[in-house]
Amino acid sequence: MAITSLSMINYSIKDDNFLTVYGNGAIIMLINVTPKSSLVDEPVCIQISGLHPGQNVIVRATRTTQSRTESIHLSSHAKFHADDDGIVDLARQAPIDGTYKNLDPMGLFWSLHIDHVDRIDETNTLSSTVGQVLQPQSFTLNVESYNQVIGSINITRSWLSNEIQRIPIRNNGLVATLFCPKSGYPRPGVIFVGGSEGGLNEFMPSLLASHGFTTLALAYFGMEHLPKRCSVIPLEYVKTAIEWMQSRNDVIPGWLGMHGTSKGSQLALLSGSFFEQIKAVISLSGGAISTAGIVPWSDAKTLPPGWTYQGKPIPYATPENPVEVALECLRMLKAKEGNPYLKWYRQITSDPEIIKAATIPVERIQGPVMFISGQDDGDISRYAQIGVDRLAELHHPFESTHLSYPGGTHAIGIPYVRVTDAGRDGHAVAAASEDSWWKTKKFFVRSFSRSASGKEGDFHG
Repeated sequence: MAITSLSMINYSIKDDNFLTVYGNGAIIMLINVTPKSSLVDEPVCIQISGLHPGQNVIVRATRTTQSRTESIHLSSHAKFHADDDGIVDLARQAPIDGTYKNLDPMGLFWSLHIDHVDRIDETNTLSSTVGQVLQPQSFTLNVESYNQVIGSINITRSWLSNEIQRIPIRNNGLVATLFCPKSGYPRPGVIFVGGSEGGLNEFMPSLLASHGFTTLALAYFGMEHLPKRCSVIPLEYVKTAIEWMQSRNDVIPGWLGMHGTSKGSQLALLSGSFFEQIKAVISLSGGAISTAGIVPWSDAKTLPPGWTYQGKPIPYATPENPVEVALECLRMLKAKEGNPYLKWYRQITSDPEIIKAATIPVERIQGPVMFISGQDDGDISRYAQIGVDRLAELHHPFESTHLSYPGGTHAIGIPYVRVTDAGRDGHAVAAASEDSWWKTKKFFVRSFSRSASGKEGDFHG
């Protein structure tokens, strides 16, 4: 329990927002945040006690993130009436106003919005934390009544547990980051690949490692010596990562999982289809169709493949560039008009014969498969369902699941972080992230346990 002492100055407010008189050094109000330090994906309990029954208070969360060039100030707030016992409990009470509306103990965290941005002179930047990878999130929670701050507490949300170490990897041509136990004790391994943003996305791998896995965040384009664009990516690169993971003493042999997000979902599903070492695959905000490499919209006659194997393109939608649509999508993008990406993907997946050829042979995956999609994310749910239907039609002997969330957008992912693509309902996106991440962890645990039960190094995560 954390306690915040109030001002020594006596004061009162004579209206519905009546505020208890504080003074004489007495500690009247308690702010209880449990736990005060936690992982980003762990919920916290927030309770304020010692208020006057019926007192109106605003609970405000603030945090600041920094890059080399700017400081971004974020905030969220929720207004409550204290109950008859003078308590505000975010787990039991919905706000009467604020940046979120529903009963949600973690609403202050996902409903953060940008207050303002300050430019930073790089030459005067002294903070050693600027640009730091996986920097912990530091929040200040203020309790306000009648435009006065009557209590405050700081909390920390971390991406890594103390038992996990982060190791940059530049072996055998790999550009990756390993998250493994400091003890060296072997754990089941999972490879993560991101989407069309390129580079390394370490957030999910770091969190999963903190829950009992050895994880590898694998970049496959967009940095260092890797391809500049998400185009003509050889599956052999993932094979190298698989073999490298299998060579490590901190990875339990005989089982590897793989997780792909957005465009990376195709890479994860293809890798599971081509390499039998992958025993479980999750596709997040992606589908079971191999699409063309991501290149600028133009009047080029052809589109490159997204993926290759043994020097040959893997069938994709579509080799022929629909020039008229490509140029219209380019115009829409420049004019900030409509959704050019939805228009584009609907066009290149409009031919049933091409889609049939470009559907990933997910039935060859030697383990369970889970698709996660949002129903407000264009046609992603439809592309995911193609994979689920194929698994059923071809009698895939392992578990297959499709978590399709109403109101979900492309922002589904890590719970309790700011929702940047809220769609029609930010609460729906936040709820989908919470539910799907919990099921992601359970999926990998269940898959490994079924595969490796009774073997040395059984999983106890």
